[in-house]
Amino acid sequence: MTTKLTMNRRTLIKSAAASSLILPATGLFRPAIAQSNRERVIFTTNQEPVQFNPLLYANGGTDTIVEALVFDALWDVDDQGNFIPNLAAELPTRENGGISQDGRTWRVNLKRDVKWSDGQPFTAKDVEFTYQTIVNPKVAVRSRSGFELIDTFKVVDDYTVEMTLTRPYVPFYWAWQSMHIVPHHLLSGEADINTSGFNTEPIGTGAYTLKSRTAGSHMVYEANAGYHRGAPKIRQFIHKFVPDQLVAYGQMRTGEIDVFGLMGIPYDRWDEAKALPNRNFVLAPQPYVQFIYFNTEKPQFTDPKVRKALYIACEMQKSIDDINFGTTPRTLSYLHTSHWAYNNALKEETANPQLAEKMLDEAGWRRGADGIREKDGVKMKFTMSTTAGAPPRQASQQLFQQNWKQIGVEMEIKNMPGSVVWGEYTTKSQFDTLLVAWEPPVGMDPDYASRCHSKAIGNGANYTQYKNPEVDRLLDEGVTQTDVEQRKETYGKVQQILLDEVPFAPQFSVVQGNMSTSALNGFKANQYVTDACWNVHEWAWA
Repeated sequence: MTTKLTMNRRTLIKSAAASSLILPATGLFRPAIAQSNRERVIFTTNQEPVQFNPLLYANGGTDTIVEALVFDALWDVDDQGNFIPNLAAELPTRENGGISQDGRTWRVNLKRDVKWSDGQPFTAKDVEFTYQTIVNPKVAVRSRSGFELIDTFKVVDDYTVEMTLTRPYVPFYWAWQSMHIVPHHLLSGEADINTSGFNTEPIGTGAYTLKSRTAGSHMVYEANAGYHRGAPKIRQFIHKFVPDQLVAYGQMRTGEIDVFGLMGIPYDRWDEAKALPNRNFVLAPQPYVQFIYFNTEKPQFTDPKVRKALYIACEMQKSIDDINFGTTPRTLSYLHTSHWAYNNALKEETANPQLAEKMLDEAGWRRGADGIREKDGVKMKFTMSTTAGAPPRQASQQLFQQNWKQIGVEMEIKNMPGSVVWGEYTTKSQFDTLLVAWEPPVGMDPDYASRCHSKAIGNGANYTQYKNPEVDRLLDEGVTQTDVEQRKETYGKVQQILLDEVPFAPQFSVVQGNMSTSALNGFKANQYVTDACWNVHEWAWA
């Protein structure tokens, strides 16, 4: 007889956080010192940036903090979802002649008198070089979506560029918004940008310059007095790394830090956090969806029917209710349920362990003498990895571990620091499964080619190594459609196929509880970007 294992909310949270202690602070970050110095702001995340070149692979939300501080894009997107000019003098539109009526030619006028932090002028050559780097197959860029459609790129003069596409690409605004401009004068002579020293010692046009990095501890930035949007109001920005989410919350509570962003306050502390004096609790919907990622090249996961069985065995809603305290909406897609392209016809199929067992039997994975399923000499045993020190994720892992054990599947939890698990372990598809939160790769557009098109295997962000010719065809078609209803239909089909074949199993849409000290003005949640520092040049002490 099989004994059903159960975990309630408190058991899950306590088990996951058993080793998380609120430690005393010392030195630079002792209690109450953060807000006592109005010349600086201390910002904390539980992961550490490892990649400072904004064109290369990024751990969204962590490495993108460096981007927001040091670099600029042609345009940004604000907390209302509006594109706003940054390095571009104005946003190109059909109305102002910046975009041709057929949508294929884009003319961008650039700001004048912008300088790189080493004093060199910013010009159209920097934009051209950025484009050339993105499409260079020898460079491991995070995404080429849209850029590979540029047929001609012309430098009209020092402050004007013109691009002609082979066909209209609807999310072209998003493509450039998510790619920050890099300096031609520093990188054009590099033999290999992938290994350039620039990637750890960046030079940008942004609001801050990186002055020092203490691995495992913090990074120090100084305000760029000549910043083209106006000098930042806070002279120094310190990005502090606290791997344990509960420890970081304790430091926010005691006053060692001024802002806690990225993952933020543990779900079970939200009520307490909202009541803290002199603190602002910020409910922050994010563009991420949390998934179980399956490496489809591993023998356990090559069969879509097996991935589907593993997915429907998971108690997804229970994970939301018991671990996240019901704060994160369930999604069955890579999109939030509030997204205009979300397929509302998708059906919830979890949790159904009886059907999962039947599907595994039909796929040839039978229980062995030890109770673990196997096929052709391969055991249904694998690992799941995520960022260490994140109790809610650890609790989800433990719940899924239980769910799978009941159907004869053995999963081992193998967590690592963020800088390790999201490095080559992920980008070179060395994992078995991941518990990960990803954002759409082209801003808030539903285009998902970088994550699941076969051409993005080893040349993009398709880390599951998923292949489906029909998905490829639909994705290629979707970016050319200008009619919203047509696009909605196309991406609805993509979502249905992904739910049927499950290269990644959606768990929930991410909502964070971030926090800042009440005396800090300007810190705002922005659901359209992955970075909590998107408007850092506007932050100021009251």
